[in-house]
Amino acid sequence: MEKSGLKRVSFYFGIGVVATLAVLGSMQTAGALFGAPVQPAPQCKISPVDAIKIAQAKVKGKTIQANFEFDEGHWVYGVMIVQGNVIKEVEIDPMSGKIGDVETVTPAGEAKEMETALNSAIGIKSTPVKAEKGEREEKAEKE
Repeated sequence: MEKSGLKRVSFYFGIGVVATLAVLGSMQTAGALFGAPVQPAPQCKISPVDAIKIAQAKVKGKTIQANFEFDEGHWVYGVMIVQGNVIKEVEIDPMSGKIGDVETVTPAGEAKEMETALNSAIGIKSTPVKAEKGEREEKAEKE
């Protein structure tokens, strides 16, 4: 990726992280008021740009999105990389920089996952998200 492209991704990612943290702060306050379980405060030692670079070293392709998300009980960077006609999501631990799961994902599966997370945040119960046809998980190699 060119330097200017990485700067642009970094800039938009930074804005997304700030907005996400602001929304999450509001959601945590609302959740605490209504008795919902409170997730741990987000923490990270590596930057979003470093997370993107780590993911790109693991999966070659074009980075299209990076999120700082609460997934399965812990915070991770989720970096989406297009590889041919396949989308890979690479999870990066924000404290250590270690690569977690590498998943092949679909737009439909990601949309359902987002819908479930947003509904949960506002107190609407959803059916659990199942993997879409063609969506699979690949455990990362130990590095």
